[in-house]
Amino acid sequence: MNLITLTTDLGLKDYYVAVLKGELLKAIPDVNIIDITHDVEPFSFSQAAYVLINSYHHFPNGTIHIVGVDTSRLRGMKHLVIQYNEHNFIGPDNGLFALVFEGKQPERIYYLRDDEVQTTLPVAGLYVRAAKAICEGKILEEIGDPVSSIISAASFRPIVNHNYIKGQVLHIDRFENVILNVRKEEFEKIRQDRKFIVTFRRNNDIDKLEENYSSIQEGNISCIVNSAGYIELFMKHGSMAGLLGLKLNDTVQIEFK
Repeated sequence: MNLITLTTDLGLKDYYVAVLKGELLKAIPDVNIIDITHDVEPFSFSQAAYVLINSYHHFPNGTIHIVGVDTSRLRGMKHLVIQYNEHNFIGPDNGLFALVFEGKQPERIYYLRDDEVQTTLPVAGLYVRAAKAICEGKILEEIGDPVSSIISAASFRPIVNHNYIKGQVLHIDRFENVILNVRKEEFEKIRQDRKFIVTFRRNNDIDKLEENYSSIQEGNISCIVNSAGYIELFMKHGSMAGLLGLKLNDTVQIEFK
Protein backbone atom coordinates (compact mmCIF):
# COMPACT_ATOMS: atom_id res chain seq x y z
CA MET A 1 0.00 0.00 0.00
CA ASN A 2 1.35 3.41 -0.98
CA LEU A 3 0.49 5.79 1.85
CA ILE A 4 1.17 9.53 1.60
CA THR A 5 0.35 12.19 4.19
CA LEU A 6 0.00 15.89 3.45
CA THR A 7 0.91 18.76 5.76
CA THR A 8 0.69 22.18 4.10
CA ASP A 9 -0.05 25.86 4.58
CA LEU A 10 -2.20 25.89 1.41
CA GLY A 11 -5.55 26.13 3.20
CA LEU A 12 -8.81 24.96 1.65
CA LYS A 13 -10.10 28.24 0.22
CA ASP A 14 -8.26 27.83 -3.08
CA TYR A 15 -7.75 24.96 -5.51
CA TYR A 16 -4.14 24.23 -4.55
CA VAL A 17 -4.79 21.15 -2.42
CA ALA A 18 -7.03 19.70 -5.15
CA VAL A 19 -4.23 20.21 -7.69
CA LEU A 20 -1.78 18.42 -5.39
CA LYS A 21 -4.11 15.46 -4.86
CA GLY A 22 -4.97 15.27 -8.54
CA GLU A 23 -1.31 15.14 -9.53
CA LEU A 24 -0.67 12.45 -6.92
CA LEU A 25 -3.54 10.33 -8.21
CA LYS A 26 -2.31 10.66 -11.81
CA ALA A 27 1.23 9.73 -10.85
CA ILE A 28 0.38 6.99 -8.30
CA PRO A 29 -3.12 5.64 -9.09
CA ASP A 30 -3.27 3.30 -6.09
CA VAL A 31 -2.11 5.90 -3.56
CA ASN A 32 -3.86 6.34 -0.22
CA ILE A 33 -3.75 10.06 0.66
CA ILE A 34 -4.17 11.20 4.26
CA ASP A 35 -4.54 14.89 5.14
CA ILE A 36 -2.75 15.75 8.37
CA THR A 37 -3.59 19.43 7.98
CA HIS A 38 -3.68 22.21 5.41
CA ASP A 39 -4.24 24.89 8.04
CA VAL A 40 -0.66 25.59 9.08
CA GLU A 41 -0.27 29.36 9.34
CA PRO A 42 1.27 30.64 6.09
CA PHE A 43 5.07 30.23 6.10
CA SER A 44 5.15 28.96 9.72
CA PHE A 45 7.58 26.06 9.48
CA SER A 46 7.81 25.90 13.29
CA GLN A 47 4.08 25.21 13.58
CA ALA A 48 4.35 22.65 10.79
CA ALA A 49 7.20 20.96 12.66
CA TYR A 50 5.09 20.75 15.83
CA VAL A 51 2.24 19.15 13.89
CA LEU A 52 4.55 16.68 12.15
CA ILE A 53 6.49 15.69 15.30
CA ASN A 54 3.25 14.71 16.97
CA SER A 55 1.64 12.90 14.06
CA TYR A 56 4.05 11.14 11.70
CA HIS A 57 4.97 8.27 14.06
CA HIS A 58 1.31 7.18 14.22
CA PHE A 59 1.58 6.01 10.60
CA PRO A 60 3.08 2.72 9.36
CA ASN A 61 6.77 2.47 8.54
CA GLY A 62 7.42 3.38 4.93
CA THR A 63 4.85 6.17 4.85
CA ILE A 64 5.74 9.18 2.69
CA HIS A 65 5.15 12.55 4.35
CA ILE A 66 4.85 15.51 1.96
CA VAL A 67 5.34 18.82 3.74
CA GLY A 68 4.36 21.87 1.74
CA VAL A 69 5.00 24.85 4.02
CA ASP A 70 6.95 27.93 2.89
CA THR A 71 8.03 26.15 -0.29
CA SER A 72 8.79 29.10 -2.59
CA ARG A 73 11.70 28.38 -4.91
CA LEU A 74 11.81 31.97 -6.10
CA ARG A 75 14.55 32.65 -3.51
CA GLY A 76 16.66 29.65 -4.44
CA MET A 77 15.41 27.29 -1.76
CA LYS A 78 16.51 23.67 -2.00
CA HIS A 79 14.10 20.78 -1.50
CA LEU A 80 14.77 17.52 0.28
CA VAL A 81 13.90 13.87 0.42
CA ILE A 82 14.85 12.34 3.75
CA GLN A 83 14.71 8.87 5.26
CA TYR A 84 14.32 9.02 9.04
CA ASN A 85 13.07 6.47 11.54
CA GLU A 86 11.78 4.25 8.69
CA HIS A 87 9.66 7.08 7.26
CA ASN A 88 10.17 9.18 4.13
CA PHE A 89 9.89 12.97 4.18
CA ILE A 90 9.68 15.34 1.22
CA GLY A 91 9.77 19.09 1.77
CA PRO A 92 11.70 22.35 1.73
CA ASP A 93 15.10 22.89 3.31
CA ASN A 94 13.95 25.89 5.35
CA GLY A 95 14.70 24.75 8.91
CA LEU A 96 11.51 22.72 9.32
CA PHE A 97 13.14 19.29 9.33
CA ALA A 98 15.84 20.34 11.78
CA LEU A 99 13.02 21.02 14.25
CA VAL A 100 11.25 17.75 13.43
CA PHE A 101 14.35 15.61 14.02
CA GLU A 102 15.35 17.55 17.16
CA GLY A 103 19.10 17.16 16.74
CA LYS A 104 18.99 13.53 15.59
CA GLN A 105 20.71 12.68 12.32
CA PRO A 106 18.48 11.18 9.60
CA GLU A 107 19.67 8.00 7.93
CA ARG A 108 19.75 9.58 4.45
CA ILE A 109 19.35 13.14 3.14
CA TYR A 110 19.18 14.17 -0.53
CA TYR A 111 18.65 17.42 -2.38
CA LEU A 112 16.02 16.82 -5.03
CA ARG A 113 17.13 17.41 -8.59
CA ASP A 114 14.73 19.57 -10.55
CA ASP A 115 15.10 19.84 -14.31
CA GLU A 116 11.57 21.13 -14.80
CA VAL A 117 10.55 24.76 -15.29
CA GLN A 118 10.15 26.34 -11.87
CA THR A 119 6.62 26.94 -10.67
CA THR A 120 5.06 28.62 -7.67
CA LEU A 121 3.63 25.27 -6.48
CA PRO A 122 6.55 22.81 -6.24
CA VAL A 123 4.54 20.62 -3.89
CA ALA A 124 2.36 19.57 -6.87
CA GLY A 125 5.27 18.99 -9.24
CA LEU A 126 8.67 18.26 -7.77
CA TYR A 127 7.31 16.63 -4.61
CA VAL A 128 4.87 14.44 -6.52
CA ARG A 129 7.65 13.20 -8.82
CA ALA A 130 9.79 12.37 -5.79
CA ALA A 131 6.91 10.50 -4.12
CA LYS A 132 6.30 8.53 -7.31
CA ALA A 133 9.95 7.52 -7.49
CA ILE A 134 9.90 6.27 -3.89
CA CYS A 135 6.69 4.31 -4.52
CA GLU A 136 8.30 2.72 -7.58
CA GLY A 137 11.20 1.55 -5.43
CA LYS A 138 13.83 3.73 -7.05
CA ILE A 139 16.98 4.41 -5.07
CA LEU A 140 17.25 7.99 -3.85
CA GLU A 141 20.44 8.56 -5.84
CA GLU A 142 18.28 8.50 -8.98
CA ILE A 143 16.30 11.56 -7.94
CA GLY A 144 18.65 13.51 -5.69
CA ASP A 145 22.16 14.31 -4.58
CA PRO A 146 23.33 13.23 -1.12
CA VAL A 147 24.05 15.91 1.48
CA SER A 148 25.27 15.59 5.04
CA SER A 149 23.36 18.39 6.71
CA ILE A 150 20.25 20.54 6.45
CA ILE A 151 19.43 24.12 7.35
CA SER A 152 19.03 24.60 11.08
CA ALA A 153 16.42 26.73 12.80
CA ALA A 154 15.89 28.27 16.19
CA SER A 155 15.01 25.55 18.66
CA PHE A 156 11.55 24.95 20.05
CA ARG A 157 13.07 25.33 23.50
CA PRO A 158 12.03 28.30 25.64
CA ILE A 159 14.30 30.64 27.60
CA VAL A 160 14.69 29.36 31.16
CA ASN A 161 16.37 30.21 34.42
CA HIS A 162 15.77 29.19 38.04
CA ASN A 163 12.76 31.46 38.53
CA TYR A 164 10.96 31.59 35.21
CA ILE A 165 10.32 30.04 31.82
CA LYS A 166 9.78 32.42 28.93
CA GLY A 167 7.92 30.44 26.27
CA GLN A 168 6.23 31.15 22.97
CA VAL A 169 2.91 30.23 21.44
CA LEU A 170 3.79 27.25 19.26
CA HIS A 171 0.31 26.28 18.07
CA ILE A 172 -3.34 27.30 18.46
CA ASP A 173 -5.66 24.37 17.89
CA ARG A 174 -9.20 24.08 16.50
CA PHE A 175 -10.65 24.82 19.95
CA GLU A 176 -8.52 27.97 20.35
CA ASN A 177 -6.41 26.27 23.01
CA VAL A 178 -2.91 27.74 23.19
CA ILE A 179 0.04 25.33 23.11
CA LEU A 180 3.36 26.67 24.37
CA ASN A 181 6.84 25.48 23.42
CA VAL A 182 7.26 24.20 26.98
CA ARG A 183 7.34 20.47 27.54
CA LYS A 184 6.21 18.83 30.76
CA GLU A 185 9.71 17.55 31.62
CA GLU A 186 11.22 21.02 31.29
CA PHE A 187 8.39 22.61 33.27
CA GLU A 188 8.74 20.15 36.15
CA LYS A 189 12.54 20.40 36.16
CA ILE A 190 12.41 24.16 36.71
CA ARG A 191 9.34 24.05 38.94
CA GLN A 192 10.75 21.66 41.55
CA ASP A 193 7.35 21.43 43.31
CA ARG A 194 7.15 25.22 43.71
CA LYS A 195 4.06 27.30 43.09
CA PHE A 196 3.86 28.92 39.67
CA ILE A 197 1.91 31.61 37.86
CA VAL A 198 1.37 32.15 34.14
CA THR A 199 1.22 35.92 33.70
CA PHE A 200 -0.64 37.94 31.09
CA ARG A 201 -1.16 41.63 30.43
CA ARG A 202 -4.69 41.36 31.79
CA ASN A 203 -5.85 40.00 35.15
CA ASN A 204 -6.19 36.45 33.87
CA ASP A 205 -3.23 34.80 35.57
CA ILE A 206 -3.10 31.00 35.91
CA ASP A 207 -1.56 29.27 38.92
CA LYS A 208 -2.71 25.65 38.69
CA LEU A 209 -2.02 22.70 36.41
CA GLU A 210 -5.22 20.72 35.83
CA GLU A 211 -5.49 16.97 35.33
CA ASN A 212 -8.11 17.27 32.57
CA TYR A 213 -10.35 19.77 30.80
CA SER A 214 -13.31 18.97 33.07
CA SER A 215 -11.53 20.07 36.26
CA ILE A 216 -12.77 23.65 35.98
CA GLN A 217 -16.14 25.31 35.53
CA GLU A 218 -17.38 26.48 32.17
CA GLY A 219 -15.88 29.80 31.12
CA ASN A 220 -12.87 29.51 33.45
CA ILE A 221 -9.28 29.30 32.25
CA SER A 222 -6.36 27.13 33.31
CA CYS A 223 -3.50 25.03 31.92
CA ILE A 224 -2.87 21.36 31.32
CA VAL A 225 -0.23 19.03 29.89
CA ASN A 226 -1.69 18.04 26.53
CA SER A 227 -1.53 14.63 24.85
CA ALA A 228 1.74 15.61 23.13
CA GLY A 229 3.39 16.52 26.43
CA TYR A 230 3.33 20.33 26.06
CA ILE A 231 1.90 22.96 28.39
CA GLU A 232 -1.46 24.07 27.01
CA LEU A 233 -3.57 27.03 28.09
CA PHE A 234 -7.31 26.49 27.75
CA MET A 235 -10.71 27.96 28.49
CA LYS A 236 -13.47 25.45 29.15
CA HIS A 237 -15.94 25.69 26.27
CA GLY A 238 -14.44 28.97 25.14
CA SER A 239 -11.63 30.62 23.20
CA MET A 240 -8.42 30.98 25.19
CA ALA A 241 -6.55 32.57 22.31
CA GLY A 242 -9.40 35.00 21.67
CA LEU A 243 -9.80 35.94 25.35
CA LEU A 244 -6.14 36.84 25.76
CA GLY A 245 -5.49 38.04 22.21
CA LEU A 246 -2.71 35.50 21.80
CA LYS A 247 -1.22 34.74 18.40
CA LEU A 248 1.42 32.39 17.05
CA ASN A 249 4.92 33.21 18.40
CA ASP A 250 3.63 35.51 21.18
CA THR A 251 5.61 35.34 24.43
CA VAL A 252 4.09 33.80 27.57
CA GLN A 253 6.02 33.79 30.86
CA ILE A 254 5.71 31.23 33.65
CA GLU A 255 7.12 32.42 36.99
CA PHE A 256 8.01 30.19 39.96
CA LYS A 257 7.88 31.14 43.63
